[in-house]
Amino acid sequence: MIPQSTTSTDGPVTLHFHNITRIAGETITGRVDLNVAQAQEDNLEHLRIIFKGTMNCKVTELNPESTYDRRGHTSNVHHETILLFYKKIRLWDRGTAFPAPDSHILPCDFEFLLPKNLPASFHCEKPHQRATISYGIEVIGQRTGFHRTNRRIRRLFSVIPAASPSQLDQNSLKHGWHGRWKDFTQEEKLRHGIWGDYSHARAKLTIPDMDSYPILAEIPFSLHVETDTKLMHHDVSDGPVDKHGKPIFPAPPVLSSDVRLVLHRRTQICVRSHTGHAEDDFILKGSLGDVTRVASVQHVCDEPEWIPMDKKGKGIWRRAMHFHSAVAIPYAPTPGPTRWPDNVDWQYTLVLVVPFPGMGNDLRLEVPLQLHPERPRLRPVPQDHRVSSIQPVCLLRPSMRMSHQLGRPCSTCLLLTGQLQQSITAGMRMRRFDTSVANSLQKK
Repeated sequence: MIPQSTTSTDGPVTLHFHNITRIAGETITGRVDLNVAQAQEDNLEHLRIIFKGTMNCKVTELNPESTYDRRGHTSNVHHETILLFYKKIRLWDRGTAFPAPDSHILPCDFEFLLPKNLPASFHCEKPHQRATISYGIEVIGQRTGFHRTNRRIRRLFSVIPAASPSQLDQNSLKHGWHGRWKDFTQEEKLRHGIWGDYSHARAKLTIPDMDSYPILAEIPFSLHVETDTKLMHHDVSDGPVDKHGKPIFPAPPVLSSDVRLVLHRRTQICVRSHTGHAEDDFILKGSLGDVTRVASVQHVCDEPEWIPMDKKGKGIWRRAMHFHSAVAIPYAPTPGPTRWPDNVDWQYTLVLVVPFPGMGNDLRLEVPLQLHPERPRLRPVPQDHRVSSIQPVCLLRPSMRMSHQLGRPCSTCLLLTGQLQQSITAGMRMRRFDTSVANSLQKK
């Protein structure tokens, strides 16, 4: 399915660009339509497009004991901006290219090859720390005359790194997991009040045994919650309820919405020799803790078990609840060990919280998690975004002269010789060329 193009307009300039996530190393394409008649009335002389990737970092260090420095500040703020890439391309100059005789619109196609080793798009902002990794394009229509601002269209887009061969082998989650599993367990002693004996609660999370997990993929898991009451005398025939008919503490959660599932992110930001940290929590939708998806989670409840502990009739009630589901994590992949630049680093922890009545009785299970990109998908270039072989702008723009090197005859040569049949043949060659490029990229 070809993604829909998103259109933005400022005066005579219109940008057509797909609003999709890009893969580092892929070629991004789009089109800028220029209304030449309006551009003349608007005194627009030049049309440029800029491709830019930046990393911005801020670390704030509070002064000891909040004393004021000589500038009257109680903190020192350190900034750093790192330019990941910058490319400016000339699309049009007044008098160099004109639209077709029956139109006022001059289409200007563009393409740009993203560098291969780019970090993922990222955003973290706290009162004293900030780190952003952003990518975007900007179309600038330069105007002449006093008090005339340039025409500008800005568009941000997301970028994720390409998956490594070892990571591609772990993308089998899309077809169900048939490999090994690993368990993470946590046990806590609970007490309903200030005095008395302790009860016990245990949680076990079972997930696929993988070094890292692909983003956006459904990760299957099972959560097992088991509780033991404190030692007590009890009539077994009554079941694990008190004299008022309420479940005896601690009762395991009955519904998946009673359990909280959170993704915790810890970010380290470095500005030269200064380091800051920021922490964020993201609620994961579609699984545990989501009241709208209870029906999609499999619930299994064990029969309560009375376990005698001594000859005096004392014992404990053991109850267990099991949840089987899957969760997708739509956040930036974890940076690799060879990342560049290394000013920003972040790590994830999957946090499960099983609440129980009483202060400090919540059972918290933490699982470190590494995320990696999915297999890059080749996105076909829409027909209206391909470099057309019959646009007069093709040869008149130096940026498009590469079409000769690719074996595609330019439109001006064809129009001057009047060979319409060659124009049709050029379009067929162009389509075959795009198909061959797509096939080669797919094999990679």
